[in-house]
Amino acid sequence: MATTQFKNLFTPLKINSLEISNRIFMSNAAHRFYSGSEGPNERALYYYEARAKGGLGLIITGPHYISPFTTSGKPTAYQSDEVIPSLKRQADTVHKYGTKVFAQLGHVGNYVTGRGCGGGSTWGPSPVWRRNLFAPGWQEVPHEMDEDEIDRFVSDYGGAAKRVKEAGYDGIEIMAMVGLLQAQFLSSAMNIRDDEYGGPLKSRMKFLLRTIDSIRDAVGPDFVVGVRYTADEFVDRVWWTKNHGNTLDDAKEIAKILESTQKVDYLFPCATAFGPAHVPPMNYPLAPFIYLCAAVKDEVKLPVFGNGRINDPVLAEKILDDYQADMIGITRGLIADPEFPKKAREGKVKEIRKCIGCNEGCAGGHYPRLPLCCAMNVEAGREKEFVITPADNQKNVVVIGGGAAGLETARVAALRGHKVKLYERENELAPELTLAAKVPGREGFEDTLRYFAYQMELLGVEVNLGINITDETVLTNDWDVVVVATGAKPFIPRINGIENSSIRLVEMRDVLNEKTEVGDNIIIADYQNHLYGLDTADFLAHRGKTIELINESVFVGGMVDYQSINTMYTNVLSKGVKITPLTAIKEIVENKVITYNLLTNREKTIDGIDTVVVCTDGRSDDLLYRKLKSKVKELYRAGQCVSPRKMLDSIADGYRVGKLL
Repeated sequence: MATTQFKNLFTPLKINSLEISNRIFMSNAAHRFYSGSEGPNERALYYYEARAKGGLGLIITGPHYISPFTTSGKPTAYQSDEVIPSLKRQADTVHKYGTKVFAQLGHVGNYVTGRGCGGGSTWGPSPVWRRNLFAPGWQEVPHEMDEDEIDRFVSDYGGAAKRVKEAGYDGIEIMAMVGLLQAQFLSSAMNIRDDEYGGPLKSRMKFLLRTIDSIRDAVGPDFVVGVRYTADEFVDRVWWTKNHGNTLDDAKEIAKILESTQKVDYLFPCATAFGPAHVPPMNYPLAPFIYLCAAVKDEVKLPVFGNGRINDPVLAEKILDDYQADMIGITRGLIADPEFPKKAREGKVKEIRKCIGCNEGCAGGHYPRLPLCCAMNVEAGREKEFVITPADNQKNVVVIGGGAAGLETARVAALRGHKVKLYERENELAPELTLAAKVPGREGFEDTLRYFAYQMELLGVEVNLGINITDETVLTNDWDVVVVATGAKPFIPRINGIENSSIRLVEMRDVLNEKTEVGDNIIIADYQNHLYGLDTADFLAHRGKTIELINESVFVGGMVDYQSINTMYTNVLSKGVKITPLTAIKEIVENKVITYNLLTNREKTIDGIDTVVVCTDGRSDDLLYRKLKSKVKELYRAGQCVSPRKMLDSIADGYRVGKLL
């Protein structure tokens, strides 16, 4: 039954001659299911079909690359008619559910490396690199495109657009954002040319305007053409020019010029040239850059799309109601829950599996070049192989441990029709999630806990808190299946001299839970290299402590996704935290901490320290599993009791075990 709560969200919108059934869209996300030079494959087909089936109005697929990645690169799929059948399969599949589909066309410029693309030089308007603070190996000075090369790219846009239309797509979006090739031409910081493609804004727009002409000539007047572009680059200064990046004032002027062409049907302003604002992580507030869309919308009559950490239909409805945007992108929200629109329409808001902005599986897989996945939704990107089906026989299943792995095991087992009991020795579910949510900006983990708690209630899982299950308990009960998901135990390494020192040695979980006192001058020894060290530093610095954060790697948080780590560094550095990489503790002498550099062995004495906080992954708490092994007919383990890993891995473990039962 449809709800009237979201009247704006489920109102159709007409763009050019096309009517979109509702205001929810999925913008392109770099899913990495196939190489950038290839056309859509089966994995992408199932991925998009799941979202279309969930009831959204529009999917923007891509990015679809129109020209070779490098000066010696091979042609991309979109330079040949051979791509049309695979595009048509994708369009036809999405259309089955009443969802419209656009293709985002573009080129990455020097967002990639020549070596990584098989050789040659990357492309750019000027020989300046794309700033990349936490993946400097991806910084490369590109080849400065000459006019003949620009002409060829403009022609390639038209050719790709023609193929997209022939495949049955409903529209095209030009990719001119986040420091990619078109955005580099638009940018006063990246484009330092002195010819007709550089200098004043209108000249920097010439490549884009010619691209629009080429596409419009290829598709005709009635086919939707939109532009996604950067509304504020947030670049105050760079070393290679006195120019700063484009600002919102530039974005407003760009919007008016694009509208004046009468060849553009919608605008999609977004944030940043280099930094984390493109995929705002959990540390950002919800909808942090919708104000950019609202400002552009005030300048034009064209429909304006908006997105960025919008994970709730109530928030989406408010943005529409406040006339800040006309279409709402819920991209990561739809990765986390493809049925987001359907659940919102039916008033089942509590059932929505919200994106928490962890970026672990979506944006986090970008530089390792891993296919997209999702911490909250194990099926994301694997829709064909990961399907929950009813079990042949109902079993009595007990899950021991109410953390992320145990909760997901219980959820999937219950969906398969089993009778499930879950036991957690603490007096609350998922204490590790509660712990993580204590850090400033990490409150999103509370959404994970809320989702699982509601699923347990909805699916009839019997939840028992404050009960420690022993091997004797298991062996005296007649359970068909036992799943051990007992997590990991804190681990504090031995530090020479600590027993004769006034310095307190504490574990970070006790600090975040405020179970232990800490002094004012603190060293955090981060041996985890993910979230723990930076989060603990943020937590303590927020309370006015003086912090030095040491780590054995080249930089702290090396396993954190490139969007989140940028934000986390900003947070801790702005609070005065000192970060010392390639460093470990040798020993403690009285109230002095002796550290050493892992490369040079050079020692340093740090005086006046009253607390050392240790951050580690812990050690698997698998004793119960080992005691039950060979004594229980059907025994499984999941999550950190297998090995200490991240929430994404724990939930994936739980899903797989639940499917096996």
